Amino acid sequence: MRDFFKQTLATLLALSIFAGISIGGLLTLIIGIAASSSQDTGPVVQDKSILTIDMGQSMIDSQPQVSAREFLQNGRPNVIQLRSTIQAIDAAAKDKRIAGIFLFNRNSAVSNGSSYANLKEVRGALEKFKKAGKKIYAYDVDWSEREYYLASVADQIGINPMGSLELNGLSSETTFYGGALEKFGIGVQAIWRGKYKSAIEPWVRKNRSDASRQQTAKLLNDLWQEFLQSSSKTRKLDPKTMQQLSNSKGILTPEEAQKAKLIDNLVYTDQMIDQLKKITGEDQENKSFKQISLPKYAQTIDDDGGFGKRNQVAVIYATGEIVNGQGGPGMIGGDSLARQLRKIRQNNDIKAVVLRVNSPGGSATASEIIQREVILTQKQKPVVISMGGVAASGGYWISTYANKIFAEPNTITGSIGVYGLQPNFQKIANQNGITWDVVKTGKFADSLTVSR
Repeated sequence: MRDFFKQTLATLLALSIFAGISIGGLLTLIIGIAASSSQDTGPVVQDKSILTIDMGQSMIDSQPQVSAREFLQNGRPNVIQLRSTIQAIDAAAKDKRIAGIFLFNRNSAVSNGSSYANLKEVRGALEKFKKAGKKIYAYDVDWSEREYYLASVADQIGINPMGSLELNGLSSETTFYGGALEKFGIGVQAIWRGKYKSAIEPWVRKNRSDASRQQTAKLLNDLWQEFLQSSSKTRKLDPKTMQQLSNSKGILTPEEAQKAKLIDNLVYTDQMIDQLKKITGEDQENKSFKQISLPKYAQTIDDDGGFGKRNQVAVIYATGEIVNGQGGPGMIGGDSLARQLRKIRQNNDIKAVVLRVNSPGGSATASEIIQREVILTQKQKPVVISMGGVAASGGYWISTYANKIFAEPNTITGSIGVYGLQPNFQKIANQNGITWDVVKTGKFADSLTVSR
């Protein structure tokens, strides 16, 4: 540590000499930086501000782990944490400085990537906001179903006169490679357990099995009915009327959407801004209505997370595919998540655990390793599962030993089987002059190769 301080001081000294700054000037510079840092109080909320929420921003369970390469290539992803979103909306409902909420899409060509389960939680927070006596306004050029599901709670919904509203329903289309693989002589050896384990089918079939068709139809119907029921209720419409529009129109023009009472106003962006100016007054700096974005407002909320306090509840996020080992960005490492649970189990200051699961599954081995730690933790303190958009297969497996499991009506969940897949290129390779000659010590020594 002493060497570190010596090296740091030497570096600062060298920089000051290089820049032609005296020692006194260097100290003044350091003090100035510290002072300006201490004076930075973060975003300021003006009186009568509108909280703006970008519906094109994905609302996800945990902050994404982005590699340096991905950041340089794509920049910061347009996402916000679901917990921050709900906390901000709840706080805004009680904040006298917030006059209302404006839902919009900064990039109308980009649709919301949030799961319907997460959007339902946000919808619930928006409904509470309305019950507090505050107004919600929504506007977009081209409304997608995900955005409309969220915005249908608004008091006023506007659409650009040249826009459209999508109401054509949900579909699931799978590409099947079985016929092509068979044609080119590529063999696929598949083993699976479970009637509804359809993930294997694209590689061995030319169409869906009856079981796959049945489960997919049930899933889509459940999601669609939730969309119709929630949207029609807040718009004071009959779900059957919305279904008829879906069957007869699919994509509605602004005039058709307004006539059907799905939309209130046909307005251009500048007209929408002028309407909001009448509520907040004009912000002289940006020549628009007084506003604060959701990410900035979330920064103003005091949430210390209870660090260093006794009797805490730990919240852990299990987001992504379940893989063996430590895992990477967007993955759940079996060993790394098990280690987190183990530390929590051994921490006497933590009295309960909430495990937020949003995973389609993955490695059975890694799922078992995680489940074992859930079992051990549950024996010492309560474990509660909160399911997000999907908690299927291994995602459901790691949830089963909790004291309680909570899910949204549109959470995709269930444990439907396991499978293994092994391709072989023996036939197509032999047809093109490629052969293999193997020496082995046992009958199955070459059983995991592409040549057999």
